[in-house]
Amino acid sequence: MSKSFSQQFSSWTNNISPDADWTIQLRVLNDIVDLITPKLSLQEIIAMIYLNVNQLLDAYQFCVGIYDEKEGLIHYKGMIENGEPLPDFSVDALDNNRLASWCIRNEQDIFMNDFDREYSKYLAIKPLPLTGIKPKAALYTPLKLNNKIAGLVVVRSTQKNVYQPHHLYVLKTVGNFVIRAMELARMSSTLFVQGNGRSKEWRWNNECELPAKSKNALLKLTKREKEVLFLLVTGLSNKAIAEKIFVSAGTVKTHTLHIYQKMNVINRSSAILKAVELGWII
Repeated sequence: MSKSFSQQFSSWTNNISPDADWTIQLRVLNDIVDLITPKLSLQEIIAMIYLNVNQLLDAYQFCVGIYDEKEGLIHYKGMIENGEPLPDFSVDALDNNRLASWCIRNEQDIFMNDFDREYSKYLAIKPLPLTGIKPKAALYTPLKLNNKIAGLVVVRSTQKNVYQPHHLYVLKTVGNFVIRAMELARMSSTLFVQGNGRSKEWRWNNECELPAKSKNALLKLTKREKEVLFLLVTGLSNKAIAEKIFVSAGTVKTHTLHIYQKMNVINRSSAILKAVELGWII
């Protein structure tokens, strides 16, 4: 049986201090999933995540960098510091004096609780910030999509010794939500928009036309779960779905978790992509 999101996150954190309140951690991460839809811009997604991720770790500065392999650049859009947006900028992915470039090139995490002492593990010269604070601690983690580097997510703090190893898992999880949402938005702008520019009107495919493997996977979903999945594909939030089918938002969340488990995915964007790839919804 496939693992639910909660089970997967718990397996990541088996070796973390038992004093941590994982109920709160999981609730916040699930709330973040509910907020992210493909209709949001990257800046809007980052702003929503910022409001929630500070409940999980010190994210005085939070940003997502998108790696453009063709241009060889890392583009930062929507960086937030102490609740305020910072100007967008880009860095050269081959720059030997930037931590983000090191993270992308080496496809490895960066973990620093004392920036002034630990930067030398990664760079020969201490880097100066292109914008914002001079950090005292920082985390960088690369993000992948289809086994290729797609970007990275970064948090920095004005305080030393504020990060623990499991914070990298939190960052990677949140960052993957962003990457998946962006991929879905990209698909939406090409495959999911009709020639006249109007939004595509979704419908269920005829089950008789589905391949046997796809049909068997669909049979795992209940009638209500299919209804919720369809509304997820149309871009509705959990709250909007709850209002439409006359149930509580908590009930919708329960349905979505069951859908994720049965589809062997971990979030909304992955469920939508898989439903389309399997030909269930066209």
